[in-house]
Amino acid sequence: MDRLDHVDAAIQFLDALGIERAAFVGNSMGGQTSLRLATEHPGRISHLVTMGPPVGRMPSLFGAGDGPSEGLKVLIEAYRDASRENMRRLVEIMCYDKARFATPELCDARSQAALARPEHLANHVAGLPQGAPLPRWVDPALLPGITVPTLLIHGRDDRVVSFESSLFLLANIPDSRLVLLNRCGHWAMIEHAEEFNRLVIDFVRGNPSDD
Repeated sequence: MDRLDHVDAAIQFLDALGIERAAFVGNSMGGQTSLRLATEHPGRISHLVTMGPPVGRMPSLFGAGDGPSEGLKVLIEAYRDASRENMRRLVEIMCYDKARFATPELCDARSQAALARPEHLANHVAGLPQGAPLPRWVDPALLPGITVPTLLIHGRDDRVVSFESSLFLLANIPDSRLVLLNRCGHWAMIEHAEEFNRLVIDFVRGNPSDD
């Protein structure tokens, strides 16, 4: 079976709801999907907000250049074995403040949810040689063509996707701005929820998109 194209799924979802344009907010893989949507279907997006998106074929200045990051290696292992211990390691590497956010309850919940869908785990692992979980990456050459207002939010302590990916996006998307949060890992929207919500609301309200 063909792997799901996330952008096509997003367009189908908008069509089903009768929504012509929407603001897209995406963390990690969701940010990469939102970047693709902005380059492939610019008429369907009004604002773009990303948190820690990976950027394929990007020159690495600060992050390790020898393959997947520390966090991605832990994530892959958690998909291969979604035990509570592996999920604990994954949750801990996702956030900066482990004592506050990597609770036993959250680790248990994530492990149980993953183990409830063994076919999803198997599909992910089987697709790793082909670049899972992303069927396609955004073409960096298309980034300067993104014209919608863009807000980039990234944790300085992100161990999954280095903040240099957002620096790269900032340098290539014309109408973009970057908020780099200290004491923040890969989950900016969770670790700094109040500030994150305020930033996104003020950004959308204060930067009207051209119709």
